[in-house]
Amino acid sequence: MKPVIVATSDLVDGFRLAGIPVYEFDDAPDKSDSQLAAIIQAVLARDDVGIVLVDERYMAAFEKAFEGRELPMIASFPAEEVQRDEAYIDELTRRYLGQKIYVEGT
Repeated sequence: MKPVIVATSDLVDGFRLAGIPVYEFDDAPDKSDSQLAAIIQAVLARDDVGIVLVDERYMAAFEKAFEGRELPMIASFPAEEVQRDEAYIDELTRRYLGQKIYVEGT
């Protein structure tokens, strides 16, 4: 099973150099909805994808489209443009585990 990346043009070159298949997303407002739908359909049509790494700004659309499927798994990576009220790892653990994890220091 292969990973695929869904990201904007400023991020995909590094993934391409690493040999990972990418779906380049142009986040211009007039293109975004139709382009995102086309990328989701293209990924759904593939049977060799094990994980889809998505720019976190588009995660909700992918979670909805892939809901109830075992594969591919959907995961996000942080976008610089997104402002957070809490640490990113805290946000992820609360989102996926349903609670915040506290670790005591030594």
